[in-house]
Amino acid sequence: MPPRKRTFYEAGVTLTLVERRTHHELLIGDVPILTSALLGTERAFGRIVPRSARRVVVGGLGFGSTLAGVLETVGPRARVLVVEKLETVVELVRGELAHLARAALDDPRVELVRDDVRAVIARERELDAILLDVDNGPDWGSFLANARLYDRRGLEAAKRALRRGGIWAVWSGYPADAFALRLRDAGLRPSVVVFEERGKVQARAYVGKKP
Repeated sequence: MPPRKRTFYEAGVTLTLVERRTHHELLIGDVPILTSALLGTERAFGRIVPRSARRVVVGGLGFGSTLAGVLETVGPRARVLVVEKLETVVELVRGELAHLARAALDDPRVELVRDDVRAVIARERELDAILLDVDNGPDWGSFLANARLYDRRGLEAAKRALRRGGIWAVWSGYPADAFALRLRDAGLRPSVVVFEERGKVQARAYVGKKP
Protein backbone atom coordinates (compact mmCIF):
# COMPACT_ATOMS: atom_id res chain seq x y z
CA MET A 1 0.00 0.00 0.00
CA PRO A 2 1.57 3.35 -1.04
CA PRO A 3 2.02 6.03 1.65
CA ARG A 4 -0.65 8.70 2.03
CA LYS A 5 0.47 12.25 1.28
CA ARG A 6 -0.91 15.71 2.04
CA THR A 7 0.60 18.93 0.76
CA PHE A 8 0.74 22.35 2.43
CA TYR A 9 2.16 25.68 1.28
CA GLU A 10 3.72 28.08 3.77
CA ALA A 11 6.64 30.49 4.07
CA GLY A 12 7.44 30.11 0.38
CA VAL A 13 7.99 26.36 0.58
CA THR A 14 6.03 23.18 -0.14
CA LEU A 15 5.48 20.95 2.88
CA THR A 16 4.38 17.34 2.45
CA LEU A 17 3.06 15.15 5.26
CA VAL A 18 3.74 11.49 4.43
CA GLU A 19 1.89 8.82 6.41
CA ARG A 20 3.74 5.52 6.21
CA ARG A 21 2.81 2.22 7.83
CA THR A 22 5.00 2.77 10.87
CA HIS A 23 5.55 6.52 11.08
CA HIS A 24 4.91 10.00 9.73
CA GLU A 25 7.32 12.31 7.94
CA LEU A 26 7.15 16.00 7.09
CA LEU A 27 9.15 17.10 4.07
CA ILE A 28 10.22 20.44 2.65
CA GLY A 29 10.34 19.70 -1.04
CA ASP A 30 11.85 16.21 -1.14
CA VAL A 31 13.86 16.56 2.07
CA PRO A 32 12.52 15.13 5.38
CA ILE A 33 12.68 17.67 8.21
CA LEU A 34 10.58 15.75 10.75
CA THR A 35 10.01 12.05 11.35
CA SER A 36 8.17 10.17 14.06
CA ALA A 37 10.33 7.07 13.50
CA LEU A 38 12.91 7.95 16.17
CA LEU A 39 11.20 10.30 18.60
CA GLY A 40 13.04 8.76 21.54
CA THR A 41 16.22 10.71 20.75
CA GLU A 42 14.30 13.99 20.75
CA ARG A 43 12.60 13.13 24.03
CA ALA A 44 16.02 12.34 25.52
CA PHE A 45 17.29 15.65 24.14
CA GLY A 46 14.57 17.47 26.06
CA ARG A 47 15.60 15.70 29.25
CA ILE A 48 19.08 17.27 29.25
CA VAL A 49 17.66 20.47 30.77
CA PRO A 50 18.61 20.98 34.43
CA ARG A 51 15.87 19.79 36.80
CA SER A 52 16.09 23.15 38.55
CA ALA A 53 15.45 25.08 35.30
CA ARG A 54 12.80 27.79 35.60
CA ARG A 55 13.05 29.47 32.18
CA VAL A 56 13.57 27.39 29.05
CA VAL A 57 13.34 28.13 25.33
CA VAL A 58 12.67 25.21 23.00
CA GLY A 59 13.36 26.11 19.39
CA GLY A 60 11.16 23.99 17.13
CA LEU A 61 7.94 22.24 18.10
CA GLY A 62 8.51 19.33 15.73
CA PHE A 63 6.20 16.49 16.70
CA GLY A 64 6.38 17.59 20.34
CA SER A 65 8.92 15.12 21.71
CA THR A 66 11.66 17.58 22.73
CA LEU A 67 9.04 19.65 24.53
CA ALA A 68 7.66 16.52 26.22
CA GLY A 69 11.14 15.59 27.44
CA VAL A 70 11.61 19.05 28.95
CA LEU A 71 8.25 18.85 30.73
CA GLU A 72 9.16 15.47 32.20
CA THR A 73 12.27 17.02 33.75
CA VAL A 74 11.50 20.54 34.98
CA GLY A 75 9.42 21.42 38.01
CA PRO A 76 5.86 22.76 38.31
CA ARG A 77 6.96 26.42 38.37
CA ALA A 78 9.01 26.29 35.19
CA ARG A 79 8.10 28.44 32.19
CA VAL A 80 8.79 26.84 28.82
CA LEU A 81 8.62 28.88 25.64
CA VAL A 82 8.30 26.65 22.59
CA VAL A 83 9.01 28.59 19.41
CA GLU A 84 7.62 27.45 16.07
CA LYS A 85 7.32 29.59 12.96
CA LEU A 86 5.37 27.14 10.78
CA GLU A 87 1.63 27.23 11.39
CA THR A 88 1.36 23.91 9.53
CA VAL A 89 3.40 22.17 12.23
CA VAL A 90 1.30 23.70 15.02
CA GLU A 91 -1.96 22.66 13.37
CA LEU A 92 -0.74 19.09 12.83
CA VAL A 93 0.44 18.72 16.42
CA ARG A 94 -2.82 20.15 17.76
CA GLY A 95 -4.81 18.03 15.33
CA GLU A 96 -4.23 14.69 13.65
CA LEU A 97 -0.75 14.15 15.15
CA ALA A 98 -1.68 15.18 18.70
CA HIS A 99 -1.06 11.61 19.90
CA LEU A 100 2.65 12.02 19.11
CA ALA A 101 2.97 15.11 21.31
CA ARG A 102 1.06 13.59 24.25
CA ALA A 103 -0.80 16.86 24.91
CA ALA A 104 2.46 18.72 25.64
CA LEU A 105 1.03 21.98 24.28
CA ASP A 106 -1.79 21.80 26.83
CA ASP A 107 0.60 21.84 29.79
CA PRO A 108 0.13 25.07 31.81
CA ARG A 109 3.91 25.57 31.95
CA VAL A 110 4.07 25.95 28.17
CA GLU A 111 3.72 29.10 26.10
CA LEU A 112 3.65 28.63 22.32
CA VAL A 113 5.35 31.47 20.45
CA ARG A 114 4.87 31.86 16.69
CA ASP A 115 8.13 33.55 15.76
CA ASP A 116 11.68 33.03 14.56
CA VAL A 117 13.67 31.51 17.43
CA ARG A 118 16.55 33.91 16.74
CA ALA A 119 14.27 36.85 17.56
CA VAL A 120 13.08 35.18 20.76
CA ILE A 121 16.62 34.46 21.92
CA ALA A 122 17.65 38.06 21.19
CA ARG A 123 15.03 39.48 23.56
CA GLU A 124 15.29 36.91 26.38
CA ARG A 125 17.61 37.08 29.39
CA GLU A 126 18.44 34.84 32.37
CA LEU A 127 17.41 31.62 30.61
CA ASP A 128 18.37 28.32 32.18
CA ALA A 129 18.39 26.49 28.85
CA ILE A 130 18.02 26.98 25.11
CA LEU A 131 17.32 23.76 23.21
CA LEU A 132 17.33 23.92 19.42
CA ASP A 133 15.62 21.24 17.37
CA VAL A 134 14.75 23.33 14.34
CA ASP A 135 17.22 21.62 11.99
CA ASN A 136 18.84 18.24 11.42
CA GLY A 137 22.00 19.61 13.02
CA PRO A 138 24.21 22.71 13.15
CA ASP A 139 25.40 22.30 9.57
CA TRP A 140 22.07 21.37 7.98
CA GLY A 141 19.33 23.99 8.19
CA SER A 142 15.68 23.56 7.27
CA PHE A 143 15.81 27.21 6.21
CA LEU A 144 18.92 29.07 5.03
CA ALA A 145 18.41 31.78 7.65
CA ASN A 146 18.80 29.20 10.41
CA ALA A 147 22.54 29.08 9.75
CA ARG A 148 22.75 32.31 11.77
CA LEU A 149 21.75 30.37 14.89
CA TYR A 150 25.07 28.52 14.80
CA ASP A 151 27.58 31.14 13.70
CA ARG A 152 29.68 33.27 16.06
CA ARG A 153 27.12 36.06 16.37
CA GLY A 154 24.24 33.64 16.90
CA LEU A 155 26.07 31.79 19.66
CA GLU A 156 27.13 35.01 21.35
CA ALA A 157 23.49 36.17 21.32
CA ALA A 158 22.52 32.88 22.96
CA LYS A 159 25.24 33.34 25.58
CA ARG A 160 23.82 36.77 26.46
CA ALA A 161 20.36 35.23 26.87
CA LEU A 162 21.60 32.56 29.30
CA ARG A 163 22.14 32.96 33.01
CA ARG A 164 25.48 31.84 34.43
CA GLY A 165 25.59 28.07 34.30
CA GLY A 166 22.82 27.95 31.69
CA ILE A 167 23.07 25.63 28.70
CA TRP A 168 22.62 26.00 24.95
CA ALA A 169 22.16 22.76 22.99
CA VAL A 170 21.40 21.62 19.45
CA TRP A 171 20.03 18.23 18.42
CA SER A 172 21.97 16.67 15.56
CA GLY A 173 21.18 13.59 13.54
CA TYR A 174 24.79 13.29 12.38
CA PRO A 175 28.30 13.72 13.87
CA ALA A 176 29.40 17.37 13.94
CA ASP A 177 32.21 17.25 16.47
CA ALA A 178 34.04 20.21 14.92
CA PHE A 179 31.11 22.35 16.06
CA ALA A 180 32.48 22.10 19.61
CA LEU A 181 35.25 24.50 18.55
CA ARG A 182 32.64 27.06 17.53
CA LEU A 183 31.01 26.77 20.95
CA ARG A 184 34.35 27.28 22.67
CA ASP A 185 35.16 30.30 20.49
CA ALA A 186 31.85 31.86 21.56
CA GLY A 187 32.78 31.48 25.23
CA LEU A 188 30.71 28.38 25.98
CA ARG A 189 32.08 25.18 27.51
CA PRO A 190 31.36 22.42 24.98
CA SER A 191 30.28 18.84 25.56
CA VAL A 192 28.54 16.11 23.59
CA VAL A 193 25.65 13.88 24.70
CA VAL A 194 25.03 10.73 22.65
CA PHE A 195 21.53 9.31 22.21
CA GLU A 196 20.93 5.65 21.43
CA GLU A 197 17.72 4.14 20.13
CA ARG A 198 17.05 0.65 18.80
CA GLY A 199 20.48 -0.46 19.96
CA LYS A 200 22.63 2.10 18.18
CA VAL A 201 23.60 5.76 18.21
CA GLN A 202 20.97 7.74 16.35
CA ALA A 203 21.64 11.34 17.36
CA ARG A 204 23.76 13.68 19.47
CA ALA A 205 23.36 16.89 21.42
CA TYR A 206 26.10 19.48 21.11
CA VAL A 207 25.96 21.43 24.35
CA GLY A 208 27.55 24.71 25.38
CA LYS A 209 27.48 25.82 29.03
CA LYS A 210 27.86 29.45 30.05
CA PRO A 211 30.66 29.68 32.62
